[in-house]
Amino acid sequence: MLPILGIVLVPGILWGWIFYHAQRYKKVYLSLLMILFVGGMACGFLALFLNHAVEKFTLFWPDALIPQVELFGKSIPLLSSGFWFLVGINEEFSKLLVLLAVVYPSRHLEEPFDGILYAVIVSTGFATMENFFYLDQYGVAVVTARSVITVPAHAFMSVPMGYFVAKSRMQLDKDMVKKNSYYIPMITVLQGWLISAFLHGLYDFLLSMKMEREAYLQIIFMGIISFFLGRSALKMSKTKLKN
Repeated sequence: MLPILGIVLVPGILWGWIFYHAQRYKKVYLSLLMILFVGGMACGFLALFLNHAVEKFTLFWPDALIPQVELFGKSIPLLSSGFWFLVGINEEFSKLLVLLAVVYPSRHLEEPFDGILYAVIVSTGFATMENFFYLDQYGVAVVTARSVITVPAHAFMSVPMGYFVAKSRMQLDKDMVKKNSYYIPMITVLQGWLISAFLHGLYDFLLSMKMEREAYLQIIFMGIISFFLGRSALKMSKTKLKN
């Protein structure tokens, strides 16, 4: 039992540890990261409910084969494709709620890399909870593969959202004295959420079309985006410290 739990838990903790140690210039409270990780696991139930609602009460469902459109020599089922992009919207929205509830009102969200780190921790918690479901349905082999591929994919998907959530908080602090200044931070949060939701939906869509190679290339692409966003955020933070 313990080895199986390790297969489910360790990848999420490992990726959280990697992002946690990407910056060493300030203290980050482990208790806060644990709350975010558990929050990420809990928000998986909300995403499950939302995805089920889309499948049950709308025209979008994963096995809808018609209508279809020809694109790049492939027959693309429109309703099925729409379902997977809505899954991306639902799941990133569930993660976003944890960020907004736990860290957005707090003093712990001071700079862009804080948002990246917190979003990754929420995402790894979310992916860990998904792995528990997959363990029950498909067994250890599938969960092992997901631990290597899907956990980092979840982390990379949510990096833009975390970056923009932190940026929104900085805008809010800067413009707090101004009247009617809330719409810009709100648009910034929306921007980050939509970017992450699109990346998530595209990844799920590629897998649904049996385009595994393209999906894995997307993970690499998202990893590159995460690297450059993280490096930019750290540079901004260190410049701020010098000033």
